[in-house]
Amino acid sequence: VDALMVGDLGPEAIGAVGVGTSLFMGVCIFAMGLMLGLDTLVSHAFGAGRIDECHRWLIHGVVLALVMSGPIIGVMLWMSSAFDAWGLTPEVLVLTRPYLETLTWSVAPLLLYSAFRRYLQGMGVVRPVMAALIVANVVNVFANWVLIFGRWGFPQLGVEGAAWATVFSRVVMAGILLATILYRDRSAWGS
Repeated sequence: VDALMVGDLGPEAIGAVGVGTSLFMGVCIFAMGLMLGLDTLVSHAFGAGRIDECHRWLIHGVVLALVMSGPIIGVMLWMSSAFDAWGLTPEVLVLTRPYLETLTWSVAPLLLYSAFRRYLQGMGVVRPVMAALIVANVVNVFANWVLIFGRWGFPQLGVEGAAWATVFSRVVMAGILLATILYRDRSAWGS
């Protein structure tokens, strides 16, 4: 969505979003892969009727997401600081650095979303995951339109606006799944 929506800003903007997104996902995919084990652990506990154990695995997943966020952010900031040596054209470089640095704010929400998703999928609850993805994409498109082009009194942020829209959409995605978990499990959590 970001690459498509910055297209009107020129090829440098498309290049910056492409490079930034590739690097971001290349690093984050490692941490998201660690969350895949939750599917098996939660589904086994759920199948055995051990909801308390499902909750324990969720808490472990949340802690892992938060612990992994720090090193992942560190790697991304290090990569951003090393861009000068990568041979990017100056026009792309000047746009890629703020794009990637802004995307780092979405590491924790993305990893939390991943943990929440694995927990819900392990119990066979997939509709909220689909809904979260759809809503997040709609939010991303709308926020891109507002922040890239400076609509409704917001400043025109260009490529960096696309990154902020992505951050916001990932917060929404994680928030929807957290709300789903809290709603579904409210009696088991003691409320």
